[in-house]
Amino acid sequence: MLVGAIVWIWRADGRGAFVIGGSIALSLVTACLFGLGVPSLLHRLKLDPKIAAGPVTLSLADIFALVIYFTSAWLVL
Repeated sequence: MLVGAIVWIWRADGRGAFVIGGSIALSLVTACLFGLGVPSLLHRLKLDPKIAAGPVTLSLADIFALVIYFTSAWLVL
């Protein structure tokens, strides 16, 4: 949210600030959900969550962060 405020003050662009701030906030929420969900799913499938949770969670969070950012930029801008 702070980054969105900086963009709004620096560039006086409300839509760009909304896209950047909103996509960062939504990316944080999805990363938290993946951080909780992937180890729980691996534990439920009787797999070791310590081995695969880190790389899988990080990869999914990065992919979804890019998708969220580019999709919101495409829709708003």
